[in-house]
Amino acid sequence: MDAPLYNALCALRGQKGLRMHMPGHKGKGTAAEFAAAAGLDYTEIGPTGNLYTGEGPIAAAEALAARDWGAAQAFFLTGGSTQGVLAGLSLCAGPGSRILLDRNAHRAFYSAMALLDLTPVYLDRPTAEQVSAALSKYETIQAVCITSPTYYGVIADVEEIAAVCRAHGARLLVDEAHGAHFPFVGRGSCAAARGASVSVSSAHKTLPVLGSTALLFTDGSFSPAAVREKTALFGTSSPSYLLMASIDWARAYLTEGAGGAAYRTVAAEAARLRAQINKRGVFHALCETDGLSLDPTRLTVDTGRGGLSGHQAGERLEQEYNIWPEMTDRDRVVCILTCADTAEELERLGAAFAALEQFADAAPFPPCPPPPPPQVRRSIREAVFAPRRMLSLAEAAGCISASSIAPYPPGVSVVAPGEEITREIVEYLAVVGYDVSAPVPVLDETGFVGKETL
Repeated sequence: MDAPLYNALCALRGQKGLRMHMPGHKGKGTAAEFAAAAGLDYTEIGPTGNLYTGEGPIAAAEALAARDWGAAQAFFLTGGSTQGVLAGLSLCAGPGSRILLDRNAHRAFYSAMALLDLTPVYLDRPTAEQVSAALSKYETIQAVCITSPTYYGVIADVEEIAAVCRAHGARLLVDEAHGAHFPFVGRGSCAAARGASVSVSSAHKTLPVLGSTALLFTDGSFSPAAVREKTALFGTSSPSYLLMASIDWARAYLTEGAGGAAYRTVAAEAARLRAQINKRGVFHALCETDGLSLDPTRLTVDTGRGGLSGHQAGERLEQEYNIWPEMTDRDRVVCILTCADTAEELERLGAAFAALEQFADAAPFPPCPPPPPPQVRRSIREAVFAPRRMLSLAEAAGCISASSIAPYPPGVSVVAPGEEITREIVEYLAVVGYDVSAPVPVLDETGFVGKETL
């Protein structure tokens, strides 16, 4: 397969050279379970290239990734999508500026805003209409950040939103962490090929790669040197070649090997599972007939409509069927299906959901109310770096949060740093299953003597 970095590392391993460089295992001195992988675990030497200078087989592998995801540029990341979000925001938004942010954003955006001293204007929903209205009101905003697809598999209209951003002279950054597989299941190119300035995909979430791998794509409006400078700023100076090679191999497997066909088969099986669940009518699997554009391989099952909470359903799946879903919330169970899942495994998953229906003997849950609106009291940067103390969430009503309070997964902030933890928010988090006895950091107000709230 045409996988330049992976092939280069395999060739080096075969040469059995004397490795007088890091990593310390030297390709052999590690646990037997890691031995095969350690043979490909190199560092920056001539034949391997350097991630942050863009040379050798890494550059060749990134060029193939750009081609296959449809982007002008692609850059490997070994710090997950979090590294990409930090780098992407630093490219799109100047320090101290205001950005337009999908409130459904991952908590990594709040870390980026604290480091870059950015102020968010929130979108309730990432639609072209909302983006247009906000950019018309806040004319100085130059960066818009949305999440597509969501953890539940819902896809936004990236092309329309991108067109609105261009009309207002703003850059669009798309967190598509859960959409790295889209080109291989007929869902089109990455967002940076569809109008976004930058998009970030977590390769490890949905592709057959190792953990912490991700890709940053751009539309070509940034110089490669500028992008590499920002990814280096927020990444380790010793990126794992094993991780990067796994991205390179997976891309080749999906485009040249059996991976693409396997993924399309799984998408068809996911559609069959949804149809089976919905035909029985006890639970409801999110599907496109609900009027949504969806990830064809994401299985999101509303068990709450049968009176069985997502948390209860998830516990039964784990304890009684040895099936471990990606996440659960008050109403739903979310399962990530990929090309690594076999027909037998998906049949087992479907049978488990059918068996769970015997426990759905209560009234449907009422619709979950939206989170209470935020009450901003401090800037995000000020709150994150302020003196703090710890309280249980139940005791923290009336205090100002010093961090994101975000049920994880999905990691979406109900309370952002600098926002007041109101009694209504504590009650809401209790309703959605958050442990309100858990400690949370709040501002130590003695550190703010003489300061006014926002």
